[in-house]
Amino acid sequence: MFATLAVCAAATVLLTACQSPSAGPSLANEFKKDDPDTQLEFWHQLDSRPMTSHDDAFHGLLLYLDGADPSADYAARVATLKSRDILPASFDRPADEAIRRGTMAVMIVKMLHLRGGVMFTLLGPTQRYSTRELQFLGLYPLSTPNQIFSGSEYVGIIGKIEDYQRGNPADKPASEMPGDAQ
Repeated sequence: MFATLAVCAAATVLLTACQSPSAGPSLANEFKKDDPDTQLEFWHQLDSRPMTSHDDAFHGLLLYLDGADPSADYAARVATLKSRDILPASFDRPADEAIRRGTMAVMIVKMLHLRGGVMFTLLGPTQRYSTRELQFLGLYPLSTPNQIFSGSEYVGIIGKIEDYQRGNPADKPASEMPGDAQ
C-alpha cells in the first residue's frame, strides 16, 4: 500500500514538475491601445504582478521593439515573433502560462544578435547558454533557465536591455552632453 502511494506521488511530481504555473489573465487583452498612456498603464500593472505570462511578455517585447503591438491576440503575437525568427518555430506554450527565463533568454539573444562563448557558438542559442550569456552581460540575475519572472523582474530586464542597446555613456565623447547620448 505504501509503495503504491509512493509510486503515485512520484509519478504526479514527474508529470507536473515540468509545467510552468498559470500567471492568470493577460494584461495584454486589457491594454490593447497603443497610445502612450495605455502602454504606461500596462507596464505599471505588469510591474505589480507575481508572474509574467507568455502573452504579457510577448506584448511587452513587441511594445519595446516597435513602440506598438498591432496583434489582435496571442496567436498573432506568436506568429509575429516567429516570423522575425525571435521565437523558435516549435514554440507552442499557452498564453496564460508563466514564461520561463530560458525561453525569454533565447528570444533576447536572438533579438540582440549576441554571439556568446564557445558552447553558445557550438550549440546555438539554447536556453541554458542564452541565460548564462545574459547573466555574463549583466542583463539577467543569477538564475536557472527554468525559473519564471515576476512582473517587476520582467520590467527590469526590459530596462536593462534598453540600457545595453544604448551603450555606456562613459564611452561617449566629452562633446556629447549626457542628455544627448542615445
